[in-house]
Amino acid sequence: MSSPLRNFAYQHRWFYDMVTAISALSVGGVNRLRKLGFNALQGKLSKGAKVLDLCCGSGEAAAPWIKAGFAVTGLDVSPQALALAAEHHPQLQQVEGMAEDPPLKANQFAAIQLSLALHEFNPEGRVQVLKTCLRLLQPGGWLVLVDLHPAGPCLKLPQKMFCALFETETALLMLKTDLPNQLQELGFTHVEQKLLAGQAMQLITARLP
Repeated sequence: MSSPLRNFAYQHRWFYDMVTAISALSVGGVNRLRKLGFNALQGKLSKGAKVLDLCCGSGEAAAPWIKAGFAVTGLDVSPQALALAAEHHPQLQQVEGMAEDPPLKANQFAAIQLSLALHEFNPEGRVQVLKTCLRLLQPGGWLVLVDLHPAGPCLKLPQKMFCALFETETALLMLKTDLPNQLQELGFTHVEQKLLAGQAMQLITARLP
């Protein structure tokens, strides 16, 4: 169930951007937040490789990949979000579809990015999205995840308030999940986790064998 503030944020871009800016302060600002996935895979991919930004929204987290010369596809279920992405990032190849079952061919991407999106899915949907990543990655391809993590003592209360105001129960359920372990159980290797923002956020890289 969505809170009124969450619905308001999705209806009014200025408010959404303001909430994002405040939330991003703990990692050094919005620009750094949107580059986390890109920076995590620097040196692991060939220039021009095919990259999928899964649940791309308006394409802001895809922008660093595009600027660096990668062939980026952005998938989202929202046509409104894809319209914004087309306006701001015309080089982004857009695909409308569900992350659990996207209309994309298997084994075609060298990397897949999921930036602050996985917590929007219930546990069953989350597993299906991760299995989709396994299907779409090339052998040896990389998955990079940026998402919520149970905060440390200093940010535990602010995180709880943020989730109550702007997130759904799916986010609370994911906070109880050991994502690195789940990725390993699904078949990913080289799983590495880095905690950011007082442990309130996690950056995970994992590889398809």
